[in-house]
Amino acid sequence: MVHDLQHRMLARPDAEESSRQRYVLAMKRYLTGRIRPGNALIYEQAVRPDFAASHQGRSPEDRSELREALLAHPQYQTWCSLNRSSQEMMWQAVGETVMRESERMRRDAAALCEDRAVLGGLRLDPAFQPPEVLQRVNIHLQPGGYARTLDAQDILAGAFYESGGNLYSMGRGMGGKDSKAGAVIAWLSREHPGFRPKRVLDMGCSAGASSVPYAQAFPDAEVHAIDIGAAMLRYAHARAEALGARVFFHQLDCAATDFPDGHFDLIVSHNLFHEISDETRRAMLAETWRLLAPGGICMHQDVAIQNATRTLFEQVERAWDVEFNNEPFWEAYADADIVSEMQAAGFDEEGARALALPKISGPGHWYAVYGHKPG
Repeated sequence: MVHDLQHRMLARPDAEESSRQRYVLAMKRYLTGRIRPGNALIYEQAVRPDFAASHQGRSPEDRSELREALLAHPQYQTWCSLNRSSQEMMWQAVGETVMRESERMRRDAAALCEDRAVLGGLRLDPAFQPPEVLQRVNIHLQPGGYARTLDAQDILAGAFYESGGNLYSMGRGMGGKDSKAGAVIAWLSREHPGFRPKRVLDMGCSAGASSVPYAQAFPDAEVHAIDIGAAMLRYAHARAEALGARVFFHQLDCAATDFPDGHFDLIVSHNLFHEISDETRRAMLAETWRLLAPGGICMHQDVAIQNATRTLFEQVERAWDVEFNNEPFWEAYADADIVSEMQAAGFDEEGARALALPKISGPGHWYAVYGHKPG
């Protein structure tokens, strides 16, 4: 997602709304950049010594013990409360704009997607039932969640997702030019300079911000994108049309699509692993293997929070989102050995590996797994 990308479907804040959003952004940046690093000091200087004093000199031995001890400390409680409040404030600030702009965005979506010169397409299934957990849990605290659909023209889930996601990412220190798809495309350009896919599939596309760059980078390719929410997909389709990108959106589960075997030369996902269960992720990887054409490539990107490379404190502190940001699968993803799961799905040892994917803008890197199907 590129934070400063403007297009017709984006909710436009007025002066007062923009001011409130800038306040929330400043608060998030302060909590992330100035306050959160102090959590490690709280643990080392207070929580661990206090725990040792009451446990015969030993430190916490598992995540449950450490989490309970950390959550009992008043200063950590304060950070948790402020961070949760900043997320709630973010959705309120963004929501004011989205709801005020909702009728205008619905009209624009209709104008963009009902034109005979429409570039891509949208395929919705009235009988489709999103996974129960995504109907019940408002991931990231997003109002109504990813799957909420109010009527046959609803686009609110996508509008909330893009506007809230832009503010959230900037609050986490990611640069204004950051693009998850751009990071993958840049890597492919370096490592596979002659690679030109005929068909591309973006799994778990949400509002389509990572789908459009593939249509732009590979203009001769047929780009498809799937997700589970009808309102999310309506917005994504209108957004792609507004940007002049030819993308075909489908309401499908990443674990069981209806595309034919070997249909895609490139299969990607962006920040999907941490939003799905272990069972769904393994089925998604099996589906990736089934759908890849001989010689095809997959690149699944996500946040770099793998527990195998973290201390016990880092594992617990980074799992804050599970309890306080409605991320039920965050920790399960961090524990997963995804390369082994890819091999179980069909990729051989040479055709599956994890890598640190450099970001386009902002500090750090993404986690990614690369897969290749022999030709």
